[in-house]
Amino acid sequence: MKRSYDFSLPEEYQSVDLPSDSISYPIRNAQVRQWKSSGNRIIEQVFDGRYGYLYYYEFWMEHEETIPIYTLLGDLHLTYPLLSNSPLRQRHSRQDFAIDFVEGRGAYLYLAKGVYNLTIPKGHHILVGFILDAGLFRPPANRHFSFLQHLVQAKKNQSSQSDKSITFRVGAVTKRQLQLLFSKINPNILDNEHMILKQLIFLIQLSRFKISEDGKEKLIDQARNLLQMMVLHQGAQVRLSDIAQVLSKSRDYINEEHKKTYGCTFHDYRNQMLLEYIASIIVGNEKLATTAEECGFSSIVELNKFIKNQTGLTPLSFKQQQQHSDNDPSSENYSDAPPS
Repeated sequence: MKRSYDFSLPEEYQSVDLPSDSISYPIRNAQVRQWKSSGNRIIEQVFDGRYGYLYYYEFWMEHEETIPIYTLLGDLHLTYPLLSNSPLRQRHSRQDFAIDFVEGRGAYLYLAKGVYNLTIPKGHHILVGFILDAGLFRPPANRHFSFLQHLVQAKKNQSSQSDKSITFRVGAVTKRQLQLLFSKINPNILDNEHMILKQLIFLIQLSRFKISEDGKEKLIDQARNLLQMMVLHQGAQVRLSDIAQVLSKSRDYINEEHKKTYGCTFHDYRNQMLLEYIASIIVGNEKLATTAEECGFSSIVELNKFIKNQTGLTPLSFKQQQQHSDNDPSSENYSDAPPS
């Protein structure tokens, strides 16, 4: 994607060739720029990906500043204010539209073409955002993102009116995911765009679980769906405490609710999902080390131990069982766990 915006700093700001400030969240292989005035410092990091344009701004402000921002095209944004002692405010110069970037509250935006004024108060602030491809939300997947449809439609129609979603919590899980993405970006490898897309989809899915869907889905089913998503993304590294945090419930509460509703603990269900994930990829990998890495295990030993505890089989026997199952659809499944 191409950059569709820029800003114009006051004349007293000077470009700095070698940034002297330590960036709180460095982004691997990003383009970095820094500006300084008599009291304020600004660092920009950007990376142009095929499915999303990543931007990062860190501000050290000794006095408040208002910066004009010019958008050349209406675009869909996903924003994360990671640090701010007081809100940053972005206001359209000609419309009745304003957004406050508040620490710990993310939001989706449709920013129409035009001029905006970003007011940055005194203090230390970090704002991270993505310009998204609206095609990510095409049917049938878009049914899970009803809170975004007005923004996606605005983007497709290139509406002249800016708009925003309700906000959602940005906690430790999201920050870890952003840092993981920042550390992995490498345009010199073949699967870089696939990696960025995978990480971005996870962030988008994660935001969905933090935005109320008007009680359409029971909390325990939200927990199961979130677990399934996180197992596919993180494998054995998924933490049940992270799911509890996203849903603002205790781990014990979710575990008890799952046991009452489905007859097994939430941890048992996690192991069932992880075993199914292993089964789905182990046949296609020649080496067990590849499967262990893809499934989030620290070593082959950890993979072996998990499969043995869950099935009583060695990984090789388990792999052969999956090969037999693939060739004989009538064969019984390895899992005796209750269906999801």
